[in-house]
Amino acid sequence: MSTIAAAALPDAVIDEARSELRHRLDSPGAAAAGRQRSMLQTRLEQLRKQHGWGDISDREYQAERDAVQAALAQLPDEDRIRAFDAYRARLPALLAAIAVASLARQEELCRIVVEAVVLNDRKVEEIVWTPPARPFPQERRECPKGV
Repeated sequence: MSTIAAAALPDAVIDEARSELRHRLDSPGAAAAGRQRSMLQTRLEQLRKQHGWGDISDREYQAERDAVQAALAQLPDEDRIRAFDAYRARLPALLAAIAVASLARQEELCRIVVEAVVLNDRKVEEIVWTPPARPFPQERRECPKGV
């Protein structure tokens, strides 16, 4: 729990992460991602039609739809900057809420930022952050007090 509470980074580190995200989104690969996004959205529409017409089963539709949605989620887009900024604004409040919450509520709140905790001999070996929270604690696992 203390590692999660110490996950807030200095503004300079977060600003650098935001700049890097912006740089990646402005790269030529992002234009290709836009084309890929369009193709995947068209594929989703085609799947809906095929399912509606009875050409594919519920199981096939759901499996293909989930695969296409997962591929869409991996593509960079302008919404990622907005999401980054939104999480940046909410993270300090979340960390403060975790600090004063009951154990049950702490567990619930931690699931917002923690995907998994890897243990080795009953010691935390790694914390796998949820995708929206990854940019914030990635540079340093813990932030020294007062920095």
